[in-house]
Amino acid sequence: MALKKAYPLLENTDPWICTASKLALSIRSVNVIYRKHLKKHKVTMSQLSLLMVIGKMVSVPQSEVGKMLKLEKSTITRDLKRLIDKGHIVKNGPANRPIVEITDKGAAYTEKIIPDWHAATDEALAILGNDGEQALNLVLNKLTK
Repeated sequence: MALKKAYPLLENTDPWICTASKLALSIRSVNVIYRKHLKKHKVTMSQLSLLMVIGKMVSVPQSEVGKMLKLEKSTITRDLKRLIDKGHIVKNGPANRPIVEITDKGAAYTEKIIPDWHAATDEALAILGNDGEQALNLVLNKLTK
């Protein structure tokens, strides 16, 4: 179907120069690798990030975890609920400033996942190569200053 009007901005804009689109495509490409390796554990990368960060800190304010991982409040709430329902995380403290802690069950679960997480990381890094990894680190450092 032909357009009835001219749309010069649309016609003259290259969507492939969009930084957000390039980063999103990169993320989706890497996520395919991680999903392949983590599928048997029935865990998302977002959930695993929570388990690993909370596991390293043992006990941490929920808001701090969200800030560290730059997760939307709705994402962290949804993923924490799933992890709490499975007994991997517990939430204590006041409702307006909850503290989240990993349980022994959650730590054991994370231990089982880590070898597959390493395999996914190794596969992604093999594709990126040293120059790709350095470029990724450079981009991350510039965006998180």
